[in-house]
Amino acid sequence: MYKNIKYVFNSSGWKVNEDLQKRTNNILSSIRKKRQAKEIPIFSIIDSDNDIEEIIKHSKFFTNNKLKNFVLIGTGGSSLGADSFIKANQYKYVNQDTGFHILDNLDPNSVSKILNSIEPTNSKFLAVSKSGKTTETIALLLIVINWLVSKKFKVEESIMVMCQEKHDEFQELIEIAKEYNLKIVQHEEIGGRFSALTSTGLLPATIMGLDPYSIRKTARKSLNNAFDNSKFIMKSSKFSGSLKLNNNLNCVISYGDALSPLVAWYKQLWNESLGKEAKGSFLLTGKGGLDQHSQLQMWLDGPNIGSYTFLKVNNNNGFKIPESKISPWLSGLSLGETLNIMAESTYDALKENGRAVRSISIPDISAESIASLMTIFTLEILVVAELLGVDPYTQDAVEAIKINTFKRLKKYEHNKKTT
Repeated sequence: MYKNIKYVFNSSGWKVNEDLQKRTNNILSSIRKKRQAKEIPIFSIIDSDNDIEEIIKHSKFFTNNKLKNFVLIGTGGSSLGADSFIKANQYKYVNQDTGFHILDNLDPNSVSKILNSIEPTNSKFLAVSKSGKTTETIALLLIVINWLVSKKFKVEESIMVMCQEKHDEFQELIEIAKEYNLKIVQHEEIGGRFSALTSTGLLPATIMGLDPYSIRKTARKSLNNAFDNSKFIMKSSKFSGSLKLNNNLNCVISYGDALSPLVAWYKQLWNESLGKEAKGSFLLTGKGGLDQHSQLQMWLDGPNIGSYTFLKVNNNNGFKIPESKISPWLSGLSLGETLNIMAESTYDALKENGRAVRSISIPDISAESIASLMTIFTLEILVVAELLGVDPYTQDAVEAIKINTFKRLKKYEHNKKTT
């Protein structure tokens, strides 16, 4: 990533002491060795293209016939990575023939809006859940199946399921797939939030016309460059001392709507991987320049408990602002230029107010740029987790909520039967 001069990294007030730098260097060295020994599953997948042909093969289930609408059913790590790639690609090619939709929430209005806008004859669905037990995914899949049946359409011709099938466990998603004879493909043995660069993210991306080889190659190159030039990761280690430094917030501000899915992905990866044992930093997000009107006052003049990361795009794209005698300072600027001026001004203001701030500029909005950032952020989180002394791959607190939800649903089922 950093060997390409089009990627620019800057920081101010992002101080890391000598001891922390030494510890971080040792951790990076250890992670490099583990990568070479294939002991880090996500890096082993990034380092290989062995699964790409299988991904392309599975994508043909969706693209053999004229596909007008592709609907991804999945929440959190099951959809955020794919959404990041596809939205970036749609930014470049706005007149795509296939519409992309995500069913990731149980909001009835959102579900109705999508199902009322598509037809079963030219729509196909991919339901993703690593565990096969995700309540939202199961509920939404059953809704879709019922919708297809009501339209007298063959369910098995329209839906594929991705799950890490375990023959010694009861997995609702697998059982539903078997009941309706749905095609099942295997989810990699990697936690959903870490799986964006696996088939979880790349299969939907391929269905929507992206090149999985190009995305994987970019991720691999970015990972290599991150080890060769660890400036960003060294600065990231600051988060491991956040409790002592009283900087408990990790604020990420993106300048460009197409970056919003990436930021949502990063937020889940960060909070779910590092928020353990009363350690870690809350990751909050902002949208520039929108949040300059709603949060900037707090960023600049509120408690100094945050570290700020700016994501922006180094281009001058967009409509040109017409000549105007009333606002001559805007005349002739593109919207992209204006947005970046706002980003730079906000960065400078935070810097002048003694806030810890860093910025990453990418050359364009593309699936490849997204893959590069994802790779760097994944490495960052593994390093910070090691410094904090937490296991980034567990999510015990989240599992407890899932269990509580299931118990309430079972209790609700029992009450319905007895009334």
